[in-house]
Amino acid sequence: MLDKIHESHLGIVKCKSRARDVFSWIGMGQDIEDKVKSCGLCAQHQSLNAKEPMLMPEISERPWSKLAVDLFEYQKQHYLLVVDYYSKWSEVMKLNNETSKYSIDYLKGLMSRFGYIDELVSDNGPQFSSKNSRFTTEYRFKQTTRSPHFAQSNEQAERSVQAIKKLIMKSKDPHRALPYYRNTPLDIDLSAAQLFLNRKLKTSLHTSLRY
Repeated sequence: MLDKIHESHLGIVKCKSRARDVFSWIGMGQDIEDKVKSCGLCAQHQSLNAKEPMLMPEISERPWSKLAVDLFEYQKQHYLLVVDYYSKWSEVMKLNNETSKYSIDYLKGLMSRFGYIDELVSDNGPQFSSKNSRFTTEYRFKQTTRSPHFAQSNEQAERSVQAIKKLIMKSKDPHRALPYYRNTPLDIDLSAAQLFLNRKLKTSLHTSLRY
């Protein structure tokens, strides 16, 4: 069971939170701590520097209304990350290149599945510059830009970039790890999957049927 709990290489807090939803045994918390601390892969990618406090973003009133979007690079491969402010639901895609067309096509694909949005928050990079006004006009959303030199101004995406990047670095198959990440309860005891899809995702780890 410990191997399944730690399959996606989430940290101690998230592994404990995920485990409490479906398991209970004497000493479970300590067993999970020992498992995570003994993981060489997690130790290798552990954050060495303490993060500065991040500003709290304005909370949306419903899922898929306000999104944060960011680009990051790992092993010379570029990824596009989209995060829903309300539910913390994350979508990530490997990009063939960094052109505006690929990024916009991916966002259009997401909107075709989940609906139009109200606001998109991004840095001021060329992929999401104000020059793409046709995209914002046709899909009827507001675009808010942040300084690319101050990552904390787009803290919602920045925080998720770090979490998703670690999943990619530590996972042989990130597609298997993402459902665990989305099923892990947030501070309000509900997961991103519950807030966004109104249900939990089936994984190799037993999932309770309660909401």
